Amino acid sequence: MDSKVLCVGNVSVDIKAYSPEEDDNEGYRDGTIELVPGGVGRGMAINLKHLGLDTYIYSVVGNDIFGDYLRHGLAEAKINTELLRTSSVKSTALFSVMASIGKRASCIYDNKVLQEIVVDESVKDFIKKNKIDTIVMDSNLSPETLHDFYELKKENPEMFFFQNATSPDIAVKTLEYAKLIDLFACNEFEAQAIIGEEPVMDLSTAEKFRELGFKNFIITFGERGVMVVIGEKVWIEPPYNTVKIVDTIGAGDAFASGFLMGFLNHENVKRCIHYGLVCAKETLLTRQTVSDLLSREFVERLIQL
Repeated sequence: MDSKVLCVGNVSVDIKAYSPEEDDNEGYRDGTIELVPGGVGRGMAINLKHLGLDTYIYSVVGNDIFGDYLRHGLAEAKINTELLRTSSVKSTALFSVMASIGKRASCIYDNKVLQEIVVDESVKDFIKKNKIDTIVMDSNLSPETLHDFYELKKENPEMFFFQNATSPDIAVKTLEYAKLIDLFACNEFEAQAIIGEEPVMDLSTAEKFRELGFKNFIITFGERGVMVVIGEKVWIEPPYNTVKIVDTIGAGDAFASGFLMGFLNHENVKRCIHYGLVCAKETLLTRQTVSDLLSREFVERLIQL
């Protein structure tokens, strides 16, 4: 694979708290608490590296133990961290995820440090010097930074731009750039925020996204499967069965990574979808946001075609 991918966005630590007891009165409950490296930018960079692409990360961490922890992990995964900057005033992004039996997980986060991700001359020089041909972004970036990256797209239309919706509360931030996005990815809740109604796995939802300017896009529907639209064609696929879902966080990014691996290599779309399904399944089976089992060879061996 010849693609050189710059992943731009969140690099964070996820504080995952889970209790097997029902959350009836928001009182004290026994459970587990784990610190897990997270962030869409980090997850995409490591997944794509595992899958054989040459990946780089652009993000900002704090001058603290969490920043050191994340930097070490990225270097260990052999991700180019030349653009992983350290803030002198803000702390590393933290996400606190709380879940219990019978309740949807909730999240409180502090990612103000990501405001320091900017498109300055050093970033442009880095992209040019390293011959970056693919930009992968999450929507945690500031409106100004998103604008500047899409100005870069206008100047370099041959550059491939993948945009992740990231979360329902910020999914609409990239709507004004829909026509410039080469591939967009979201889940069903982010899709609802974008179109203003519950999405369905059929042509009606696909058409609503097209009307907004999106040409190629992925919508994941959890246990119901995935819908992929490339131009005028639509694919709807069920998920792979899993023995046990351990954690859903990171599964959507894993699907996008697997799909992108094949798509950038000009493979047929159905095969790309199955690459994504394998990656998502393996990520659902771990408490980590990235499965260490993933590789190009592993995914090719397990696809169900």
